[in-house]
Amino acid sequence: MSVMDEYIKIVQDAITKYLKLVFERKFNKQICDSYIKTYIDVRYYNVNERGNHRTLRKEILESLKEKKKRLIVDNKSKQLLIENMEMFFIYVLYIDKVTPYKTIDYLVKNICRLRVKILKKEDEKFRKLLKDLIEDDIKKKEEYLKKFDSKVFSLKLTDYNSTNEVQRVSLKYHMKFSTIFSATAIERAFNTGTTSEDKLFVEYNMISAQIIKDIIKGNFKKQYIVEFADSLFEKKQKITRLLNIIDNSALQDKLSIKIRHETFLKYREDAYEMLRSGYKIALIADETIDTDRAELEKLKMFKYILINKDAPYYEEITRKKRLQNIIEI
Repeated sequence: MSVMDEYIKIVQDAITKYLKLVFERKFNKQICDSYIKTYIDVRYYNVNERGNHRTLRKEILESLKEKKKRLIVDNKSKQLLIENMEMFFIYVLYIDKVTPYKTIDYLVKNICRLRVKILKKEDEKFRKLLKDLIEDDIKKKEEYLKKFDSKVFSLKLTDYNSTNEVQRVSLKYHMKFSTIFSATAIERAFNTGTTSEDKLFVEYNMISAQIIKDIIKGNFKKQYIVEFADSLFEKKQKITRLLNIIDNSALQDKLSIKIRHETFLKYREDAYEMLRSGYKIALIADETIDTDRAELEKLKMFKYILINKDAPYYEEITRKKRLQNIIEI
């Protein structure tokens, strides 16, 4: 299960518990799950059912309204329950930090008022259970994301010169070594052999948590390019374990894996399989690249093409204007 899948499961569980608490015996799992899917699709996967609205909140509300209409068409006998569940689902936007609110007590008070108005139910036990549920949900989400914090490692996010919407990701270590080791020797040890592979597990987990934080804030534009180790193509189980960390379309949409063109040619079928599985590749141009127009057209399959401005093939590639996904490095 990817980092994002685990976080979304926390969200789904909290929403289900919330609606179960509100509706008690009238709770309908099928209706609940339908609303949850619509909500998750827009909130975390940025799937627009109606088109572009000014805010994420409006987009979610419009999508829930459309889902309500379709549910009623398919379940006429449950129209009242479908409508009521949608009304209470609106408060999920507060619970899940789409819409800000004053305090938890204020939020609980408003939900209780709606419950009295719609369901004619009022009791102090519900109020307490609801507050506990919201506080527990906040705690679970915060603790989950804190798992990816580290005193030993941190992510360095650097803008590329030609764009401010894509950042280069690198893993930095904060360990003290004896002075008998030179900085060069330490850096070489950190970036070669199995260590260069193993550190990617830390990097991919940490950048996944960063993307979740971006999405929570409603930022779907930020893109990241992560490191990769060529040697992993020879280790099927290890590469599978690594890619499973980001095996989620919300993460895949914002992450590109950095691979040299020479490496792509050597492991072409493996790279194609990555692309078919939804992973994005940022191809590093090198001397093996063919600047023929037909060959350049093929490079459009990659999310980005990273090219050194001083490379002898740079001018020829940019002059032909076949690629719009170039990033200068």
